[in-house]
Amino acid sequence: MIAPRSLPALATPGRMAATAATAAVGAAVEAVNLWRFGWSPPLGAYLVFGAAATAVSATDIALRRVPNRAVLAALLPGAALLALASGLDATWWPLARAGIAMVVLAGFYLALALAFPSGMGMGDVKWAAVTGLFLGWISWPAVATGTLLSFAGAALFVTVRYVAAPGCRRAVLAMAPFMAAGALVAILVVR
Repeated sequence: MIAPRSLPALATPGRMAATAATAAVGAAVEAVNLWRFGWSPPLGAYLVFGAAATAVSATDIALRRVPNRAVLAALLPGAALLALASGLDATWWPLARAGIAMVVLAGFYLALALAFPSGMGMGDVKWAAVTGLFLGWISWPAVATGTLLSFAGAALFVTVRYVAAPGCRRAVLAMAPFMAAGALVAILVVR
């Protein structure tokens, strides 16, 4: 049982605001996924991705880490639901392309993490595998668009932060939110 004195620390205004903001963003992401896919077979998989993207982004912003549980919670059911969607549509190439894109994008991020170990973590590599899976199921242009948008968004953020606060040059950047945002925009826009 939690001691009564520790309860006020759990319900600080900052934490409550962050929780409310995360819930609002999550609800918006899921509404956009519902609008994009309608009641089609891949909807369930993309709802899983939306929930995981929200959780991973919030955690990476707050703690500068990508939780393995959230990655697995997106990867395993997501792959199964995409396989089910491919079976229901009787089109297997999207599933194969998703697997290939997952490996290619994770390999690309792994190369970046090995080349720049202080700039990219293994959590980002694992999250890249998840985004590759979901972008690859849509199309190769979705993979390219989502990846480019994530780097463009991160570059824009770093530039604005540097101009606004020149002392933040060495500040750590949470990359997973940019990867999630780039993927979600690509999922919405690219067919």
